[in-house]
This record gives sequence, structure tokens and C-alpha cells, in this order.
Amino acid sequence: QLHPMAVVDPTAEIGAGAAIGPFVVIGAGVRIGPGARIASHVSIAEGATIGADAMILQGARIGPGVTIGDRFICQPGASIGGDGFSFVTPQQSGVEEIRTTLGQREEIRQQSWTRIHSLGSVTLGDDVEVGANATIDRGTIRDTSVGSGTKIDNLVQLGHNVQVGRDCLLCGQVGVAGSTRIGNRVVLAGQVGVSDNIFIGDDVIAGGGTKIFSNVPAGRTILGNPAVKMETQMEINKALRRLPRLAATVAELQKLVSKL
Repeated sequence: QLHPMAVVDPTAEIGAGAAIGPFVVIGAGVRIGPGARIASHVSIAEGATIGADAMILQGARIGPGVTIGDRFICQPGASIGGDGFSFVTPQQSGVEEIRTTLGQREEIRQQSWTRIHSLGSVTLGDDVEVGANATIDRGTIRDTSVGSGTKIDNLVQLGHNVQVGRDCLLCGQVGVAGSTRIGNRVVLAGQVGVSDNIFIGDDVIAGGGTKIFSNVPAGRTILGNPAVKMETQMEINKALRRLPRLAATVAELQKLVSKL
């Protein structure tokens, strides 16, 4: 079923039983598997491949060369395959400097940013789901990738070159910075933030709002900012709640000492 208001390049291949809605734009060389359902106002750029029985809902954007497996579900407004956020400076940037000096800056100088073009794309496995207004950036050279069975909630951001394993669960407002690798069966609860160029092992669970700045070994349960073992963070929380009482005790002791 092809809606008369859809725009389909003559070189595109549409599988048997696929349904294409109004105002869909399908570029050159696109391949769409049998039984796929493409809702209105979806755009699929040149060279993209979408597997069988996919369901792509209103207003989603699929970039050039993106490869998507079977039984894909994409909620409205998602964007897969936009350019990565990749910029460099001719000299060492302030960001690079404070990473090495842990905050100390010798001088503040003028700098400008030069774009690095994204030559890779995005590869998604089978049975992947992507939530509304989620974004997955294309890779710089290699593809950004998401393993089969992984579920991505609304408003999740995956940066360029990120690799996510199989059967992961990324909840709302998770952000993963570029070139980070995430293992299999990882759960990142809402608003978890992940720094760039780190590794998160298999079966890690990160509680809501956790901020991950360094590698996490497989099987660990983490919480907090910065991320620590969940039991450690709970002890920190208990200690923080005791601080007002501790401060009052110290004040009383200061009064006693001052009278000696």
C-alpha cells in the first residue's frame, strides 16, 4: 500500500505487504522489508535499509546509509543518523587543558571550533525500539551501533561512535557521550549521564540520575554523582542526613571548649 501523497525514489525497493503513509519521503536506493509500516511525514534518506515488519511512526527521520534490523519500532519524532557533535580546535582547547590539569588554566585564549564530518552511519539490530524524540548520531568513521533487543526510551541521546550491546534498557533522558561502549543487558535508569570514551561492562545497572565518568566493571550496581557502588551511595546519603545533627553537636562542643 503506497499512499498517493508519498514521495518514493524510483530506485527504492519496497517489500511485499509494506504500507507507506502520506507525505513520506523515501530516498534513492532505500530498501524496506516486507510488512513494514511507515506512518505519515517520515523521511528515509538515501541508502538506508529497514528490515521486515518495522513500524516507524509519524515524523521520524532516518539518515543516509542507516541499517535497521527486523521488527523495529520507532516512536514519533525520533532521529536516527544525524551528524555527530564532533568539533576540534587548531590548538589545545580549554576543555582538553582542564582534563589534564584537573581545572587549572594557564591562560584563557580565543578559540574557534572546526567541524569533523560524520562519514559513518548507524546500525541497529533486530527487535530494537526507539522512543519519541530520541536521537542517535551517526559515527565519525565507523557506525554508531545498537545491539538486538535493546529498548530506548523517549528523549534518549546516543552520541557518535557509541556502541550499545544486546538487550539493554535505556530509560528517559539518558545521555551517552561519543565513543562510549556499553555491554549487554545494561540498564540505565532515567537521566543517567555517561561521559565519552569509557566502557560499561555487561549487566551493569545504574540508578536514576547517576553520572558515570569512568569505566564500570561488569555486574556492578551503581548510583550517585559521581557514580559509586549503590551501597556506598546509600551510606553517603545517610551520612548527609546526619550532618545537621553533627553540626549542632560540634557547635555545642565549641562552646564548652571556649569556656575551658
